[in-house]
Amino acid sequence: MRLRGQLLAWGWTVLSMSSAVVSTLRMQPLRQESEALLVRSRAHADAFASSLDGQFADRQLDTFQQRRDVVSRLQAWQRLQLLGGLGTVGGLFAAWVLWMLRRLHADLRSDEAGPPRSSPAT
Repeated sequence: MRLRGQLLAWGWTVLSMSSAVVSTLRMQPLRQESEALLVRSRAHADAFASSLDGQFADRQLDTFQQRRDVVSRLQAWQRLQLLGGLGTVGGLFAAWVLWMLRRLHADLRSDEAGPPRSSPAT
């Protein structure tokens, strides 16, 4: 029973760790895209400030909306990364606790099977 629990805890740990790694890898292109959209939006803002043409303001708002969509997807992957990290820590803790309980159980069994201890005479 405890061996099955340990296997489940280790499986949960590996699954959580892999979800954190995958989400980290998926976030990298989204971060780069977000930074590129921010640079483009600032360029539109500078162009609007110098010419006061409404066309640049519309482009800046469109770019802002695109960046907001990218950042919302980025935040979803970031949440998954955080949950993966927390799941990894929880799985490692559960595996450690089950391992300690297994050792304790083995020690108690070996004490019961050993020779009876005599109490010292006073």
